[in-house]
Amino acid sequence: MTFRSICIAVYVFFYLIFTTPERIRLKKLEQTDPQKASRIAQAHVQKVFRHLLKISGVTIEVNGLENIPDEAALFVGNHSSYFDIIVTGAAIPGGVGFVAKDSLGNIPGLSSWMKRIHCLFLDRKDIRKGLQTILEGAEYLKEGYSMCIYPEGTRSTNGELGEFKGGSLKMAQKAKAPIVPVAIRGTRDIFENNPGLRVRPSHVTISFGTPFKISELPATEKKFAGEHAKQAIADMLAQQ
Repeated sequence: MTFRSICIAVYVFFYLIFTTPERIRLKKLEQTDPQKASRIAQAHVQKVFRHLLKISGVTIEVNGLENIPDEAALFVGNHSSYFDIIVTGAAIPGGVGFVAKDSLGNIPGLSSWMKRIHCLFLDRKDIRKGLQTILEGAEYLKEGYSMCIYPEGTRSTNGELGEFKGGSLKMAQKAKAPIVPVAIRGTRDIFENNPGLRVRPSHVTISFGTPFKISELPATEKKFAGEHAKQAIADMLAQQ
């Protein structure tokens, strides 16, 4: 474990402890002004993400910010590292909620902040609960909260794009929200490619592609929206 790894662990531990009063305040604020509570929470989380990247020595090149629509959108990205979430959350203006594995919902402090920014916890083993999560995501999009999902369902171990799960874009379809392809390269070099829980300085490129709506795709492609997004990401990765 490197000094950077230790610093990250210590930073997160004390942040979760010392921000307990703020989490409680935001939970109460949600009852009267949910949008304001969300904006404040997103600002907190983005600040943490940027601090973590700075501690890690990570530099980010961001492309395609002009492709991000003014309305709430579903960001769909490739996934090869834990740091994908940190990089994506730091790069999207105004922040974003994530569709995460359900086990993260059991971590005290962390799960509370995730809920404040409208993250959803997906139970991959229960189809009924999975459908409910998709419906909740659609409601968040309708309410104006952008979401992010990694359709491969798990981290790629070799950097290659895996299969995009067909139902992963359903929330955008139900909400009639735009989908923004997101291509991320270089995050595995921060952590996963290093032995012994080592975090090392790296350069990451994140690109936002042209948004699209499933309803506007040709009839032959509407059932394969996941493949449409996957191809767009593959094209961007080839250009990075």
